[in-house]
Amino acid sequence: LDDVLQQEMNLPHPLFGESPIDRDLWLPGEIYTSLFEYQRACLRWLWKLRQQETGGILGDEMGLGKTVQIIAFLAALLYSNQWKGPALILCPATMLDQWVGEFNRWWPPMRTVVLHSSGSAMRVLEENATVKRPAIARRSSFGGGGGGGSSVAASRVGQMAEQLVERVFRHGHVLLATYEGLRRFRKVLLRRKWAYAILDEGHKIRNAEADITITCKQLDTPHRIIVTGTPIQNNLAELWSLFDFIYPGRLGTFEVFDSQFAIPINMGGYANASRLQVEVAYKCATVLRDLIRPYLLQRSKSAVAKDLPKKTEHVVLCRLTTSQRQAYEHFLRSSEMSSIMQGDRRVLYGIDILKKVCNHPDLLDVSPSQNATFGAPERSGKMRVLMMLLKEWHQRGHRVLLFSQTRIMLDILERMVAEQDYTYRRMDGGTPVQTRSSLIHEFNHNSEIFLFLLTTKVGGLGINLVGADRVVIFDPDWNPSTDVQARERAWRLGQTRDVAIYRLITAGTIEEKIYHRQIFKHYLSRKILNDPKQKRFFKMHDLQDLFTLGADDAITTETGELFEGAAVQPPEWHKKKEKEKEKEKEMQDDAGKGKEPADAEEDGASTSTPPVSDDDLLQQLFAMSGVKSIIKHDNIADASNQETALIEKEGKCSGLH
Repeated sequence: LDDVLQQEMNLPHPLFGESPIDRDLWLPGEIYTSLFEYQRACLRWLWKLRQQETGGILGDEMGLGKTVQIIAFLAALLYSNQWKGPALILCPATMLDQWVGEFNRWWPPMRTVVLHSSGSAMRVLEENATVKRPAIARRSSFGGGGGGGSSVAASRVGQMAEQLVERVFRHGHVLLATYEGLRRFRKVLLRRKWAYAILDEGHKIRNAEADITITCKQLDTPHRIIVTGTPIQNNLAELWSLFDFIYPGRLGTFEVFDSQFAIPINMGGYANASRLQVEVAYKCATVLRDLIRPYLLQRSKSAVAKDLPKKTEHVVLCRLTTSQRQAYEHFLRSSEMSSIMQGDRRVLYGIDILKKVCNHPDLLDVSPSQNATFGAPERSGKMRVLMMLLKEWHQRGHRVLLFSQTRIMLDILERMVAEQDYTYRRMDGGTPVQTRSSLIHEFNHNSEIFLFLLTTKVGGLGINLVGADRVVIFDPDWNPSTDVQARERAWRLGQTRDVAIYRLITAGTIEEKIYHRQIFKHYLSRKILNDPKQKRFFKMHDLQDLFTLGADDAITTETGELFEGAAVQPPEWHKKKEKEKEKEKEMQDDAGKGKEPADAEEDGASTSTPPVSDDDLLQQLFAMSGVKSIIKHDNIADASNQETALIEKEGKCSGLH
């Protein structure tokens, strides 16, 4: 039967035929015709890596179809009789169903098995085991009497995993598992030789000393592929760890890499670096870029998917409420703060306290169940702004993704959303993996659902939520890729509407400094992957600057001063400009050039109220006392002329890495 199916699978499509990727690699025509040209280029790149017996990093920007490109390449191998054994694909649990669905959509002949409790194969094995052994064994099959029921259960699960893997090697093509699954079943998975090991969201192994990183690097396979939209998140050591998986030895040992690349590049980025240090940093960055370029494929949406809908991103700097400001100032004057400044207490403790205050002062309440008004929106500056945004978007027919880092803050937001009687869904770390894909599918296909509440770590990884066209990131993360992952859920292939992203940040607080750190790390990534000439100072603010609070009556914000020209101008500025234009018009003698009022009406002037644009919405936000400033994030992330201001600002600070 397998031979018959293989012969049938290798026949060209009667309508689409087949298309060559290379002399020995062909792709079924029904797949080839559905791919964009940049995706076909990826298949040629993957084939070249295979011929060299090396690995690579598929680092396309999120939303460009990295999953589809991997599936198309595996389909080409199978179709061209180049298949040498099963492939192992690791991904977050939330994405298992998505991978299965994409395999079924793009190449159904590919037999895919899921090594997870949510997979049908594991459930079938469990049912069969229950029928054969209705009574629980008294002794673990791993030996050691008295193992107990949990040991027996663990051994049974291990045996089922062994059966599943054996089935894949005999009759299947792809085994899908989670990173936790690899850790749990390492004895089963590490002793097998895989044709391919593919790590989706592969930045999971960015920490070279983490147990999961070490385990992944023990996989026996000649071909290793990492799929990630953020190959560099915080520092160059992460890039080394990823390359140590896909091409061990390419960047040398970590000690050599650190001394020859990481340290010189960072030293040359300091504001007070000597000319020699700057030149050495540039040469090191250029050499590093050339070393990694053949094995890192990275394309942006702006370069290869120009037909995507427009995306805009704004940072809304919100004022603290009175209760928030009081709580913030109280902590800065506390004995705990003194202990942090003296080095007797961890800095992260203070950061965590202040981040809670920025979200909602009630998060400091140790007994929220006894507080009848716990989480009241009027006590949070960001929640007041959020309520206004949701109201406007609901009226205009937009649909929203709302991200927060913690489940307790999501609880507060959920209560607010429910009180406003919005239709919503929620997904966080407590949501069973088995139900996550159904929630995603329901949101994308049911336009009656206005809002999706998500934690950043669960809802921001790899999933497709193009049903939304508005994204709110309620609180920033130190790691810029975390927020980037979240925003890219909506702006990706398949989106048909313009997307607007709003980051809510409290002005003058720790959150504003976190946002600055995100920008600095973004420049680090771009320095290595795109432009080695970029100069950047990569040291963090010192403690004194980190634990400060901007004045409420300050005219501007630190971000506005730092990134000149990126701020959205308030209504007063526009009114002034309009008056200047009117005055200039009055001075011009344009008699006979203008139209009579009647003519204007004949040309179709409408008396109906025009739809409110996002620019109008931004001006409405300024009318709220809770908004201090609005920044165009796109202008910051894409600009290169902000370098000097950042260097001068950071150069005044000494402090922590």
